[in-house]
Amino acid sequence: MKAIKSTAVLSLLVFLSNSAHAKPIQAPLDKVDWQFSGDRFSCKLTKDLKFDGSVAFIANSAKPYLVSFTSSQRPYFVGEITLSVNYSPWKQNKPLQKLLQGEENGLEGLTFTGNETLHYLLNEMEKGAWGQISVTDNERHEVKSWDIPSVNFATSYQAFKSCLGQLLPMGYEQAKDNTFLFESSESQMSDAQRQMLSDIARYIRYDRDVSALLIDGHTDLTGASLNNLWLSRKRAQAVADELVAMGVKRELIQLRAHGQRYPIVEGTNGAANQQNRRVQLRLVKEGA
Repeated sequence: MKAIKSTAVLSLLVFLSNSAHAKPIQAPLDKVDWQFSGDRFSCKLTKDLKFDGSVAFIANSAKPYLVSFTSSQRPYFVGEITLSVNYSPWKQNKPLQKLLQGEENGLEGLTFTGNETLHYLLNEMEKGAWGQISVTDNERHEVKSWDIPSVNFATSYQAFKSCLGQLLPMGYEQAKDNTFLFESSESQMSDAQRQMLSDIARYIRYDRDVSALLIDGHTDLTGASLNNLWLSRKRAQAVADELVAMGVKRELIQLRAHGQRYPIVEGTNGAANQQNRRVQLRLVKEGA
């Protein structure tokens, strides 16, 4: 990534204010840059605040957008926490539009979450607006604010947007343990189940730390035990065959049939039978 260089001076980053007219810390423009990093599981835009911590926009698979902020000068007794957009950063007494309320994260951190709102802020920053984080210090009865500049932002943001388009539809937390239910005496998967399995398969193909897939077939408590053992294997095999057809390596799969053993709900009523007719798919990761 190439950053646009300049020798001009920018009113940058840290407003530590008792009033609306606090003086900003000065830093040269060539000290302002945004760093992008990302893969199929996470996209991240990071800005080192140089004098006072860092800010990052983070998008993870199947999770809301997140702004993570750290500052050694964050108040200990925190009141209101807000994230705003500043459409006219070069004007004094500029009006701010509040976007989100945040929360504390440890002794120095703050976090904000919200897909649509943070997406809006990023798009406005691409057009030249700045973000601003403000915290009410309940001990000193003052407000401390930190500007999030959009200088040299556009190039990194384009890479971030491209990364968003490649994010997997689920992460490890969503993929690691899933249950597929079956109709009585059936081993066919529904279209919705195949779509879910397709998302899991995409995750498995890209996560090289996945070392095994445990596929366990089960039945309800009705019927002959030998027939149930055969049916539970057929159900587990159906899931395994779908995964292989979706590009998952067969050697990763460990298939087990349990028949009517290990019910998760006791009894033979309709609700119990529905929950017990299942295949459980679990992912094993190296080091997990």
